[in-house]
Formats: sequence, structure tokens, C-alpha cells
Amino acid sequence: MSPSSPDTADAAYFKFVPWCNDLISRQGSILFTPTSRLPDDPTIGATRDQLFRKTLHHDGALPYCIGLYQDPTTSPDLQPTTPGSGPQSPTLYIKSSSILFDLRPGLNGFNGSAHGGLLSSLIDEAMGSLIFINHLVQTTHEKQGRKLPAGTLDLNSTRVFTASMAVRFQKPVPTPSIVVVTASLVKIEGRKIFFDVTVKGQHGEEYARCDGLWLSLPLEKV
Repeated sequence: MSPSSPDTADAAYFKFVPWCNDLISRQGSILFTPTSRLPDDPTIGATRDQLFRKTLHHDGALPYCIGLYQDPTTSPDLQPTTPGSGPQSPTLYIKSSSILFDLRPGLNGFNGSAHGGLLSSLIDEAMGSLIFINHLVQTTHEKQGRKLPAGTLDLNSTRVFTASMAVRFQKPVPTPSIVVVTASLVKIEGRKIFFDVTVKGQHGEEYARCDGLWLSLPLEKV
């Protein structure tokens, strides 16, 4: 299984939920395993991602999750600028991605609803996964000798990390339930990467929203 391939158990689970199946079966949808649910890799740090990979990965908490994004080549609105088309503002090749999370009562904070701090963690995971999948796509392009579109942020020469999150909690998230957390690029200004993130339910109800800020650093300064 390649790093971006979804776990078959997670994919099968969400395909049995009609509204989730509608999302993951949409034309142009590409599924992936969120970065925090990839198998342990001691070569890059044996203690990383333990919260989602192990601590919460059980039937009482967060047993299933899967990531998805829309193939930029399937929609004119998503297609990046082609190489050699002139100077461009910095951007990401894939500008938006989502994660479906299956939330169980073990994540409750108050009154039968998911803990607010947990929701903030889901939001951070969604932003990190958008960066992660862009890095994978860039690596694949480079191995195939293909160029990324002009102005695409080079994620192989930088490291990025969360700087701040302004989360607005709009309504309680009942458990058990499934939510879709979508991270979208707003803009890149110098070292600053701005995101808009939403946490929504089956019927599009918005539980939380976040203005996220990540910072990038050249590898030599990390």
C-alpha cells in the first residue's frame, strides 16, 4: 500500500454510510490516508502522531477516518496555472482537502458532545493533511520528471508548522456521529500560509470554523 492509499477498512466503512459514499465516490475524488494514521516509521521519528495513530484509534474514540481531495485536472475551477505562464502568487497545487472522522462517545467533553479541544485537533489534522498530500503529489511529479505549475510552493525545500488557530465553536457535535473537516488554502504571503477550515455534519450543518496560520522555514534553518 502506498502512503497515500486509504486503508481498505476505513474506505469500506465510509462507503456503507450513504452521505459519506456520495462524497468519496464523486467523480474526481482521490482518497488518501491522513498523515497521522500512516503506519509507524522509525526512520522519521518513532514517537510522532501517537495521539491519532494509537491513543484515539479504537472503537470508543475515533476508529475510522479517511482523507479525500478533488483531482485538480477534473474541474476548470481547480486546475492550477500551467508551467511557464508567467509570475504567479505562491500557491498549493491542491488547494483543498477533507477528512471524514467517525466520532464516538469516548471523545465527549460535556453533555453528550465531542470535546472542543478534540475538534481543534481535528482541524489541525486537516490542515496538516492538506500540506501532506501536496508534498506527496510534488514528490510523485519529481520522480516522473514532471514540473509543478508555476508559483507552486516547493514543499521539498521547506518545513511548515502550525503557528496559530482561531477556532469559532458554533454548535455542539453530538456523538456518535461523522463529521467532514475541510481545509482550504486562502493565500500565501511570504512565509505565512493562511487556511480556512470548517467542521460540518451530514446535512451541511457547520459545527466549527477556523482561521489557521502556518509558517514555512527553509530546510537549512530547521
